[in-house]
Amino acid sequence: MLTFDEATHVFARDGVRVPSVTQVIDAAGLMRAYDPSDTWARDRGTRVHAAMFELTQRSEDAALACLDPDDVPYFTAAQWWMATMGVEVLGAEELVDGGSYAGWRDLRVRMRGISRPCVVDLKTGSLPWWTGLQLAGYARPLVEPHERYAVRLSLSGEPRVVPYRDPLDYPDFMACVRVVQLQARNRSRA
Repeated sequence: MLTFDEATHVFARDGVRVPSVTQVIDAAGLMRAYDPSDTWARDRGTRVHAAMFELTQRSEDAALACLDPDDVPYFTAAQWWMATMGVEVLGAEELVDGGSYAGWRDLRVRMRGISRPCVVDLKTGSLPWWTGLQLAGYARPLVEPHERYAVRLSLSGEPRVVPYRDPLDYPDFMACVRVVQLQARNRSRA
């Protein structure tokens, strides 16, 4: 069974660590180096994600209680996106079990005018080039095919919705998974 330790942010199966989607992409050498001094941006994203979860599960008041005043425009952008795109939330902060990797899927939704359900990643910062790979990792374990979107939430309060349609994102992400597996298997040989 897949477990998640919130204090250490570690996924494990039967006591064996399982890398997250972003750890897989990073270990494959595709992400810029993590800057530990950039905790402010990371914490803002965490608060906005928590607020969106509370909005989808409880109420707007519960969501607003998760936010610092400076976070509100990002949350407003998310609400605007939901209203204008006719978003119906199917799932929020869902555990992703990809077998050899894990993660947290921000949202699974239906959007007006799109026939298939969608996997959505909310971004309160930039949209890195590897977002398509990240979304492929989140969508791959789903039985039903899903469209993939990132929604960049900005300080201006206006969201930017970006579709990811490259079919190569799936095999490219799995190639990253394979690199991580090779690294783990051969660590003792180095």
